Amino acid sequence: MNDTITPRLRDDVELKPFDEYEGDERFLIAVDDRHLVVSSGVAVVLDECRTQSTLHAVAQRASARLGIPVSPEMVGEVLSAQVLSDCFHVPEQRAQVPCPVRFRQQIMPADVLAPLLVPLRWLFTRPAAAALITTLVLIELLVMQKEHAVMPAPLSGAQIVCSVALTMLGVVVHELGHLTACTRFGARHGGIGMGVYWCMPVLYAEVSGAWMLPRLQRAVVDAGGVYFQCAYLVALGAVYLASGARPFLEAMAWTHFLMLHTLNPVLKYDGYWLLTDLGGMPNLHEQIRASARQAWQALRHAAIELCPTLKQLALLSAFGVMAVAYFAYTLAMLGTDIGRSASELGQRWGIRHTAPFGHWHVAGESALLALLVVMALSLAFLLGRSLHRLGKDPQA
Repeated sequence: MNDTITPRLRDDVELKPFDEYEGDERFLIAVDDRHLVVSSGVAVVLDECRTQSTLHAVAQRASARLGIPVSPEMVGEVLSAQVLSDCFHVPEQRAQVPCPVRFRQQIMPADVLAPLLVPLRWLFTRPAAAALITTLVLIELLVMQKEHAVMPAPLSGAQIVCSVALTMLGVVVHELGHLTACTRFGARHGGIGMGVYWCMPVLYAEVSGAWMLPRLQRAVVDAGGVYFQCAYLVALGAVYLASGARPFLEAMAWTHFLMLHTLNPVLKYDGYWLLTDLGGMPNLHEQIRASARQAWQALRHAAIELCPTLKQLALLSAFGVMAVAYFAYTLAMLGTDIGRSASELGQRWGIRHTAPFGHWHVAGESALLALLVVMALSLAFLLGRSLHRLGKDPQA
């Protein structure tokens, strides 16, 4: 067995130190669009397979580099791991890793977006960021002043459709922000696509190459979408101040909500990855679940020795407060909007034959009500799923 020929590592597989873990040294493997974090031992074994060899020879060289004995059997276990099969020239053994975004369909390829992304790189400079945030604060204050001075009238069906269209355009701008940040730092990226994340339709940007960037540059890529939405808010606010058109104000309100939604760390959206990269805390949800289970066991058995550390308790408390605040605010807001939309729909339904464009108004209000209900049910489902996974025994 020691003379077994080892598979050869693909030439395009990248191995580099990963700065996110403390303590034991870790390495990042980049292969195709996948990125795996492995121990230094696994990385050395893979690196020694750049050329075909034998298990015995690889074990000897790995032992010399690591300073600890590595047996041929240990090398064989590493090379036979299914999760690493993509790294070798053995296509028939390629692992199929499920993606959390299902029914993926690319709608804007990278080569089409490249001419747009390159000129926008200057936005990721300190002077541009300072000017943008200052302008955003000024625009927001002026919009708030104008909004409080006028009693808003109910939106017509056409205005609702325009508001939804403007909000969706902001979502596209969000994805462009991620891709532009990748372009700014020279990271490999793809285009923009659409799919279903759990039970919600989403747009996504293919930014897997950002894993190869330093930790703080990854954080900029994480925040790039919300940063571009800030620029979009400036544009919406400026048009609203100049024209007074209500759809631009409604689009601003929904863009604010979507920014809050994507920044929450409860779901694996931008806020989760931003907190992970800024704090150097990989597998954030698993750390939270482990700390919660440990705290519950300590309370259940009144055993203080089982209690998590102060750092774990602080992280658990902060995450819990943010989770409760996010879900409470979001579900309460959606509940209020659903009630108001249902009431307006009932009124418009009664006058649909006599009011101008009555059927269009009903259609627009119905579409808005359906969207609100889908969002509320999706969030309720995700909240229930998170609580279920939290109470699940990992050893079961």
